Amino acid sequence: MSNKQKQVDDLIYSIEQDPKYAHLREQAKHPPTTDKPKNFWQRVFNTLKELVIADPKAFHGTAVVSEDLAKQATLTAGTVTVSSLLNFLTNYPLLFYAFKDMGGSPAWVLTSLSNILILKFTNDSTTAVSSRTKYNKTWQLWAIAASLSINILQSIASLVGTELMLNQPGLSQIKAAESIQKQIQQVETLKQLDSPQYQQTRQRCQEGEQQLNQLDRTNPRWDSLYVQLYGPWGDRSTNWNQVPSEQLPICRRVVRLETEAYQNYETAKKNMEQLLVIRLQMGNDLAFLKQEMPLLYQQHFTPAGEIASGIEATRMAILSCTNKLQSGDIAGMGFPLFMLLLSVITSGYACAMTIALAFREDTAKSFSDTVQHQRNFWLEARRRELTAQAETVADIRPHSDSDSHLN
Repeated sequence: MSNKQKQVDDLIYSIEQDPKYAHLREQAKHPPTTDKPKNFWQRVFNTLKELVIADPKAFHGTAVVSEDLAKQATLTAGTVTVSSLLNFLTNYPLLFYAFKDMGGSPAWVLTSLSNILILKFTNDSTTAVSSRTKYNKTWQLWAIAASLSINILQSIASLVGTELMLNQPGLSQIKAAESIQKQIQQVETLKQLDSPQYQQTRQRCQEGEQQLNQLDRTNPRWDSLYVQLYGPWGDRSTNWNQVPSEQLPICRRVVRLETEAYQNYETAKKNMEQLLVIRLQMGNDLAFLKQEMPLLYQQHFTPAGEIASGIEATRMAILSCTNKLQSGDIAGMGFPLFMLLLSVITSGYACAMTIALAFREDTAKSFSDTVQHQRNFWLEARRRELTAQAETVADIRPHSDSDSHLN
């Protein structure tokens, strides 16, 4: 073997064995492929895979990638994927109930589309954190803010989404109790004489009494105004209860309206008190509403007892979670609290690992244009050197073969 051939073999051996060139060997073992999926379903599968699973290669550049950096990027990508999928699943009920009132297929399509877009934004903003160069430090800070914000929002949504998914009977009870309370409040409003008819009639009576007090009894206007307000002087002892309301004098009509309002209030209050006794005996607001107030029940609930409006169900879920947290009812939170903590932990660690990986020195080098240029320059020099040496060996080898043949 000639000296030049030995030099070529030694150089190749050096590249194969030297730890400094490990990343080059890995790139040689796994060259980038440009093959496109052959059919439609393969393209769909690849697209969904890119949406669901974070790509480890997106967490570092290509200039120089050590084995340790590639390993840490894979672990980080796995954590981000698990966190995003967990949020995807727990947010789905919340989004579905947001579109539920649209009914049928539109609700499912819009829910899935919205959740997929949120998932993509989460993965993109998280991987963008790692794309750090000396030119885009501010951009990276915005990516960190976006990643933290969307993960915090999804963690909160996971609490409400789980409550919606698992506590429909409890939410229906809350809504039923709220509906009953509103009926009680409506009864109390009967005491408040705020109808336009009453207000106008009362104002006319007050203005008339003010004018009457300013007139002298000998004034001809006094008698006519008194008749308008109270009726003829001779009828002042008449039982006005038998006179239709529209025929009453102005001020006596005010008394009639006040009396009717009070009677209506007392009747409604008595009826409500009787209903509340039944409610107490039944001990179930939803069943009480269905039995004693069927029209109100049909307005707010399905025949199965679930809240008819998706938006209203979401409001009840938020109200339920808020009340339990404020009252310290940790046991009542149960599985929704577990999912909240699980989301907070996975999202928090995913963000922390991504940020820590982004600020590693070797990650910065992997995105460095200078390092990439030096690497390309070194590879090109080695390529030219190997090519020249190989050509020299090729020129020498025929002469060596002919010499040995002559010998």
